[in-house]
Amino acid sequence: MPRCPSGHHSTATDCCDVCGLRLQARTPAPRPPSHRHTTPPTPPVSPARPPAPRRPVSAPRGGPCPECGTSRAGRFCEECGYDFASQSGGHHRGDSGAGATRAGTRWRAIVAADAAYYQYMVHQGMLDPDQISFPTGHTQRRVPLTGNRVRIGRRSVSRGFTPEIDLGGPGGDPAISHVHAILIAKPGGTWALLDPGSTNGTTINGTANPVAPNVEVPLHDSDRIYVGAWTVIILQKG
Repeated sequence: MPRCPSGHHSTATDCCDVCGLRLQARTPAPRPPSHRHTTPPTPPVSPARPPAPRRPVSAPRGGPCPECGTSRAGRFCEECGYDFASQSGGHHRGDSGAGATRAGTRWRAIVAADAAYYQYMVHQGMLDPDQISFPTGHTQRRVPLTGNRVRIGRRSVSRGFTPEIDLGGPGGDPAISHVHAILIAKPGGTWALLDPGSTNGTTINGTANPVAPNVEVPLHDSDRIYVGAWTVIILQKG
């Protein structure tokens, strides 16, 4: 019910019938705070965070090699030269085929110690001349290229393995892997070079960058293959 601002009791509903002041509407008293437990509002759900990108995992090494037990890293075993593709060519399995010779083309490899290449390796800081000296009295040798592949490396007495082009032994090149590189006979009487993952790499014709591992590189007459600390292998056709 409206009330008089002066507190008079009025029976009128618009103006006080005692003082004439306009009556004021009563405002309801505020309700006391409720002590009933209420559930707090649920915070907005943030969008799910995308999962962190996974780091690429390097491909596992296959294997083992059926000849020497070394884990596989490419087509050829780095330790004995076994060919995983044709399942041949390990320690005791020779290649009976005549390779490029079958096409009527004969090839040979001239193996020599190259003083200029040795000095280049020294200047590049890739070998210490106090630890590895250039050989004296080294003579060239010729190795005919026969079969389907010719392995370049150093022998392993414990494994009974001797590559077709052996660069080890007394006075041999100390920077050569057991199977450093492989010459592969190709159709048409040509050859290709493959490095199965040698420690010190393989270069061709004096280029600074080594060939990529497990990639066949076509070869031509008079190409020069550099391996180890001083060895050059020159291919000759005919």
